[in-house]
Amino acid sequence: MLLATGGGIAWHAVDILMGLSSAGPEMVNQAMAHAHSHGQGGHHHAIDMDHPILALNMTLVSIGVKEGLYWITKQAGERQGSGLMKANAWHHRADAISSVVALVGVGGSILGVKFLDPLAGLLVSIMILKAGAEAGYQSILELVDAAIPSQHLDPIKQTIMQVDGVEGCHRLRGRRAGSTLYLDVNIEVDPFSSVSSAHDIGENVRRQIHKSHPTVTEMFIHIDPAMSHVSPSTEDQQDSWSGDMDQNSLAPAGDSNIEGMVSDTISANFPQMSVERITRHMFQSKIVLQIEVSMPPDIPIRHAMEMAEKAEREILKATSTIIHVGIQLRLGRPFPYTSHD
Repeated sequence: MLLATGGGIAWHAVDILMGLSSAGPEMVNQAMAHAHSHGQGGHHHAIDMDHPILALNMTLVSIGVKEGLYWITKQAGERQGSGLMKANAWHHRADAISSVVALVGVGGSILGVKFLDPLAGLLVSIMILKAGAEAGYQSILELVDAAIPSQHLDPIKQTIMQVDGVEGCHRLRGRRAGSTLYLDVNIEVDPFSSVSSAHDIGENVRRQIHKSHPTVTEMFIHIDPAMSHVSPSTEDQQDSWSGDMDQNSLAPAGDSNIEGMVSDTISANFPQMSVERITRHMFQSKIVLQIEVSMPPDIPIRHAMEMAEKAEREILKATSTIIHVGIQLRLGRPFPYTSHD
């Protein structure tokens, strides 16, 4: 509708300018008598030129009132995130600008310069067309779920990075649905944290986003391991498979029964060790193992540590998918278990 309004004003202004350029003085006065009537249902600026001061004052009042309505409606639209209210604000501004055209026309009539009114109308039409094009473009982007520019997501990214436990943030994407936002983000946490701990960090991110950015309606959070926490002893191996992670490779580990292999290796080569718990950490197709074992209390600590180091080397030889093994020793009683009936 803004485009149609701007187009109509432009057509009317061009028509008057062409008439002024081709008509004689008598036709000019006749054309200007109708210069402010913009068709049925349009704006009508019939200026009583018998009282030019009154006409100027009333035109100024009209400009002030309509411009005030523009700013009030525009601010309300920005608070609500409503494109419709912003477009309606431009309707008020169009009224204000058309009153400016009337003011220019009055001034031009007083001064005897007839072409000022249609020329100002042409400039006004350009402004209205620009506003209509911008409003329509933004609405079309929302309808087709276009991505939000990254610079608009920077405040949200800063909020995410301030949450305790978040080590990194990437692939932050968003789309608009009316006045609300839908977000998708990958956060990085300590790769050796438990599932429950990582989930709690993700929920803290969600709560903080909803608190700091009320326009976010839904947020899909993906949790990734932070590579900066990988043991320095695995840095050489990291270089060989970091490229796979950049390509988001999802190839499964080659050894599906890695726990059975570890238990067999330890029981066959180190009968004094008793495997209590094996924790597998996955980095795409590579594996980091944390193994908890118990040993008899009469074994010297030095001997137990040497045995653990040998066990780590034996496990690393068993398969190339394991890049690091850490064994935690307990001398005496077995590790406590939590019962899950």
